[in-house]
Amino acid sequence: MEQLSKLPKVAQYAIAVVIGVAILVAVYFFVVKGQIQTNKNLEKKSQDLQTQIQQGKEAVKNEEFLKLQIEQVKKELEIVKTIIPADPETGKLLRVFQNLARDLNLTFTTISPKPITNGDLYNHQAYDIEVKGGYHQLAQFFDKLAHLRRIVNIEGLSIKAASGTKDSSTITAKFQAIIYMQNPDAFKETEAKK
Repeated sequence: MEQLSKLPKVAQYAIAVVIGVAILVAVYFFVVKGQIQTNKNLEKKSQDLQTQIQQGKEAVKNEEFLKLQIEQVKKELEIVKTIIPADPETGKLLRVFQNLARDLNLTFTTISPKPITNGDLYNHQAYDIEVKGGYHQLAQFFDKLAHLRRIVNIEGLSIKAASGTKDSSTITAKFQAIIYMQNPDAFKETEAKK
């Protein structure tokens, strides 16, 4: 220290400035530069988190949209199940046929369900039906069947004039009513192929 005091004032100031600059450089490299890097890392993490938050918000929106789509598909499936149910509902169908016929003043002389026939994608069951009544009432009966939620096809229709009837029947008609139902095995096979 004594040697420093012996130096001229300008030299003392120059040494002080050099020491101060050296301290500032050391502080910059050891403290400030590290802090700047830490700040950059934190900013990058913040940006990454903001991106993740935005992706999360979009995922929530997509989840809500997907939930709505799933609900819509479930509703459509329920409608399809009423059109092509999994089981034949034979008793229910016989009551529907009989009620429609009674309302139209038709009389069933025969109605007999046949065994279920398996198909590729669906099964079907035939009902042999013989009915007496009027021609227009029979046409209305077929119209009512066409407007059921279930799919009912009429095949093998033969109509004859009624003979010797005591009631107001003018025709006798024979036909097969074919109803369709799901074939769960076919759907399982289709799903297994995917």
